[in-house]
Amino acid sequence: MSTQDLNDTTECCWIETIDTPAESDPLHAMYQEVGAAHGKIHNLYKAFSLQPKPLIAADRHYRDILHNEQNQSEPWLLELLASQVAIIAECDYALTNHGANFAALLGDKVKATRMLEAVTNDDFEQPELFTAKQAALLQYGAKLSRRPEQMREQDIEDLRKIGVSDTEILEAVQATSCFAYWVRFINALGIQLGNESVGLFDEAGNPRV
Repeated sequence: MSTQDLNDTTECCWIETIDTPAESDPLHAMYQEVGAAHGKIHNLYKAFSLQPKPLIAADRHYRDILHNEQNQSEPWLLELLASQVAIIAECDYALTNHGANFAALLGDKVKATRMLEAVTNDDFEQPELFTAKQAALLQYGAKLSRRPEQMREQDIEDLRKIGVSDTEILEAVQATSCFAYWVRFINALGIQLGNESVGLFDEAGNPRV
Protein backbone atom coordinates (compact mmCIF):
# COMPACT_ATOMS: atom_id res chain seq x y z
CA MET A 1 0.00 0.00 0.00
CA SER A 2 1.50 3.29 -1.02
CA THR A 3 1.22 6.51 0.93
CA GLN A 4 -0.75 8.14 -1.86
CA ASP A 5 -3.48 5.49 -1.47
CA LEU A 6 -4.16 6.55 2.10
CA ASN A 7 -6.53 9.25 3.22
CA ASP A 8 -5.49 11.92 5.64
CA THR A 9 -6.75 10.13 8.74
CA THR A 10 -7.72 13.41 10.38
CA GLU A 11 -10.33 13.84 7.64
CA CYS A 12 -11.73 10.31 7.67
CA CYS A 13 -11.02 8.44 10.89
CA TRP A 14 -8.26 7.51 13.33
CA ILE A 15 -6.83 4.64 11.26
CA GLU A 16 -5.43 4.47 7.74
CA THR A 17 -7.90 4.08 4.90
CA ILE A 18 -7.60 3.34 1.20
CA ASP A 19 -9.13 6.14 -0.83
CA THR A 20 -8.75 5.09 -4.47
CA PRO A 21 -8.07 1.36 -4.94
CA ALA A 22 -6.97 0.08 -8.32
CA GLU A 23 -9.80 -1.13 -10.57
CA SER A 24 -8.40 -4.67 -10.32
CA ASP A 25 -8.66 -4.55 -6.52
CA PRO A 26 -11.86 -6.18 -5.15
CA LEU A 27 -12.21 -3.12 -2.93
CA HIS A 28 -12.89 -1.01 -6.03
CA ALA A 29 -16.01 -3.08 -6.85
CA MET A 30 -17.13 -2.84 -3.22
CA TYR A 31 -16.78 0.93 -3.31
CA GLN A 32 -18.80 1.02 -6.53
CA GLU A 33 -21.61 -0.92 -4.85
CA VAL A 34 -21.86 0.97 -1.57
CA GLY A 35 -21.30 4.36 -3.20
CA ALA A 36 -24.11 4.02 -5.72
CA ALA A 37 -26.70 6.02 -3.75
CA HIS A 38 -24.54 9.12 -3.38
CA GLY A 39 -21.91 8.84 -6.10
CA LYS A 40 -19.11 8.92 -3.54
CA ILE A 41 -17.66 6.76 -0.79
CA HIS A 42 -18.60 7.81 2.69
CA ASN A 43 -15.97 7.79 5.39
CA LEU A 44 -17.89 5.04 7.19
CA TYR A 45 -17.22 2.67 4.30
CA LYS A 46 -13.62 3.77 3.86
CA ALA A 47 -13.01 2.75 7.46
CA PHE A 48 -13.47 -0.89 6.37
CA SER A 49 -10.85 -0.65 3.65
CA LEU A 50 -7.87 -2.34 5.35
CA GLN A 51 -10.02 -5.44 5.95
CA PRO A 52 -13.00 -4.95 3.61
CA LYS A 53 -14.51 -8.44 3.51
CA PRO A 54 -17.35 -7.57 5.97
CA LEU A 55 -18.25 -4.33 4.16
CA ILE A 56 -20.92 -5.52 1.74
CA ALA A 57 -22.56 -7.85 4.24
CA ALA A 58 -22.62 -5.14 6.91
CA ASP A 59 -24.14 -2.61 4.51
CA ARG A 60 -26.78 -5.04 3.24
CA HIS A 61 -27.59 -6.14 6.78
CA TYR A 62 -28.62 -2.70 7.98
CA ARG A 63 -30.52 -1.97 4.75
CA ASP A 64 -32.39 -5.28 5.04
CA ILE A 65 -33.38 -4.34 8.58
CA LEU A 66 -34.44 -0.72 8.01
CA HIS A 67 -35.58 -0.77 4.39
CA ASN A 68 -37.32 -4.13 4.15
CA GLU A 69 -40.62 -3.64 2.27
CA GLN A 70 -42.10 -6.55 4.25
CA ASN A 71 -41.58 -4.85 7.62
CA GLN A 72 -44.72 -4.40 9.70
CA SER A 73 -43.23 -1.39 11.50
CA GLU A 74 -43.42 2.08 10.01
CA PRO A 75 -40.08 2.88 8.33
CA TRP A 76 -39.73 6.16 10.23
CA LEU A 77 -40.08 4.35 13.56
CA LEU A 78 -37.22 2.00 12.76
CA GLU A 79 -35.08 5.00 11.77
CA LEU A 80 -36.07 6.67 15.04
CA LEU A 81 -35.00 3.57 16.98
CA ALA A 82 -31.67 3.66 15.13
CA SER A 83 -31.36 7.36 15.97
CA GLN A 84 -32.11 6.59 19.61
CA VAL A 85 -29.13 4.24 19.75
CA ALA A 86 -26.96 6.99 18.28
CA ILE A 87 -28.24 9.51 20.83
CA ILE A 88 -27.52 7.18 23.74
CA ALA A 89 -24.01 6.42 22.41
CA GLU A 90 -23.40 10.11 21.58
CA CYS A 91 -22.59 9.09 18.01
CA ASP A 92 -23.08 12.24 15.94
CA TYR A 93 -22.21 10.52 12.65
CA ALA A 94 -25.04 7.97 12.95
CA LEU A 95 -27.49 10.50 14.37
CA THR A 96 -26.85 13.01 11.58
CA ASN A 97 -27.56 10.42 8.90
CA HIS A 98 -30.39 8.48 10.49
CA GLY A 99 -31.98 11.47 12.13
CA ALA A 100 -32.22 12.92 8.63
CA ASN A 101 -33.69 9.66 7.30
CA PHE A 102 -36.22 9.63 10.12
CA ALA A 103 -37.32 13.21 9.48
CA ALA A 104 -37.61 12.63 5.72
CA LEU A 105 -39.69 9.49 6.17
CA LEU A 106 -41.91 11.10 8.80
CA GLY A 107 -42.51 14.03 6.46
CA ASP A 108 -42.83 16.66 9.20
CA LYS A 109 -39.61 18.44 10.18
CA VAL A 110 -41.11 20.27 13.14
CA LYS A 111 -42.64 17.15 14.63
CA ALA A 112 -39.45 15.18 13.90
CA THR A 113 -37.40 17.70 15.87
CA ARG A 114 -39.79 17.43 18.81
CA MET A 115 -39.70 13.63 18.67
CA LEU A 116 -35.89 13.55 18.64
CA GLU A 117 -35.85 15.91 21.61
CA ALA A 118 -38.27 13.62 23.43
CA VAL A 119 -36.07 10.60 22.70
CA THR A 120 -33.01 12.50 23.91
CA ASN A 121 -34.82 13.23 27.18
CA ASP A 122 -36.40 9.75 27.51
CA ASP A 123 -39.75 11.55 27.53
CA PHE A 124 -41.98 9.17 25.60
CA GLU A 125 -45.29 9.80 27.37
CA GLN A 126 -46.41 12.47 24.94
CA PRO A 127 -49.61 11.32 23.19
CA GLU A 128 -49.37 14.13 20.66
CA LEU A 129 -46.05 12.65 19.48
CA PHE A 130 -46.21 8.91 20.15
CA THR A 131 -48.88 6.26 20.31
CA ALA A 132 -48.79 3.94 23.32
CA LYS A 133 -47.16 1.26 21.15
CA GLN A 134 -44.49 3.60 19.85
CA ALA A 135 -43.72 4.92 23.33
CA ALA A 136 -43.40 1.38 24.67
CA LEU A 137 -41.07 0.33 21.86
CA LEU A 138 -38.87 3.37 22.47
CA GLN A 139 -38.75 2.58 26.19
CA TYR A 140 -37.82 -0.97 25.29
CA GLY A 141 -35.12 0.24 22.87
CA ALA A 142 -33.66 2.53 25.51
CA LYS A 143 -33.42 -0.33 27.99
CA LEU A 144 -31.85 -2.65 25.43
CA SER A 145 -29.29 0.02 24.53
CA ARG A 146 -28.33 0.89 28.10
CA ARG A 147 -28.94 -2.28 30.12
CA PRO A 148 -28.96 -5.32 27.85
CA GLU A 149 -28.14 -7.61 30.76
CA GLN A 150 -31.48 -6.68 32.35
CA MET A 151 -33.71 -7.76 29.47
CA ARG A 152 -36.42 -10.18 30.61
CA GLU A 153 -39.26 -12.15 29.05
CA GLN A 154 -41.62 -9.84 30.93
CA ASP A 155 -40.45 -7.00 28.66
CA ILE A 156 -41.90 -8.93 25.71
CA GLU A 157 -45.13 -9.69 27.58
CA ASP A 158 -45.58 -6.00 28.43
CA LEU A 159 -45.25 -5.06 24.77
CA ARG A 160 -47.75 -7.73 23.72
CA LYS A 161 -50.29 -6.46 26.26
CA ILE A 162 -50.52 -3.11 24.48
CA GLY A 163 -50.82 -4.66 21.05
CA VAL A 164 -47.25 -4.90 19.75
CA SER A 165 -46.90 -7.98 17.56
CA ASP A 166 -43.99 -10.36 17.86
CA THR A 167 -42.91 -9.32 14.36
CA GLU A 168 -42.84 -5.66 15.41
CA ILE A 169 -40.86 -6.62 18.52
CA LEU A 170 -38.35 -8.50 16.36
CA GLU A 171 -38.02 -5.55 13.98
CA ALA A 172 -37.37 -3.16 16.89
CA VAL A 173 -34.76 -5.52 18.34
CA GLN A 174 -33.08 -5.86 14.96
CA ALA A 175 -32.91 -2.09 14.44
CA THR A 176 -31.62 -1.38 17.94
CA SER A 177 -29.12 -4.23 17.95
CA CYS A 178 -27.84 -3.46 14.45
CA PHE A 179 -27.04 0.10 15.43
CA ALA A 180 -25.37 -1.00 18.64
CA TYR A 181 -22.76 -2.41 16.25
CA TRP A 182 -22.59 0.66 14.04
CA VAL A 183 -22.25 3.26 16.78
CA ARG A 184 -19.44 1.27 18.39
CA PHE A 185 -17.68 0.90 15.05
CA ILE A 186 -17.98 4.63 14.39
CA ASN A 187 -17.04 5.81 17.88
CA ALA A 188 -14.13 3.38 18.24
CA LEU A 189 -12.51 4.52 14.99
CA GLY A 190 -13.35 8.21 15.29
CA ILE A 191 -15.11 8.27 11.91
CA GLN A 192 -15.78 11.84 10.79
CA LEU A 193 -18.82 13.01 8.88
CA GLY A 194 -16.82 15.15 6.48
CA ASN A 195 -18.36 16.71 3.37
CA GLU A 196 -20.94 13.99 2.79
CA SER A 197 -24.50 13.90 1.55
CA VAL A 198 -26.64 13.20 4.60
CA GLY A 199 -29.19 10.40 4.67
CA LEU A 200 -30.53 8.00 2.08
CA PHE A 201 -33.72 9.96 1.44
CA ASP A 202 -34.48 13.40 0.05
CA GLU A 203 -36.75 15.84 1.87
CA ALA A 204 -39.84 14.24 0.30
CA GLY A 205 -38.85 10.85 1.71
CA ASN A 206 -37.84 9.45 -1.67
CA PRO A 207 -34.69 7.29 -1.93
CA ARG A 208 -31.66 9.00 -3.43
CA VAL A 209 -30.55 7.28 -6.63
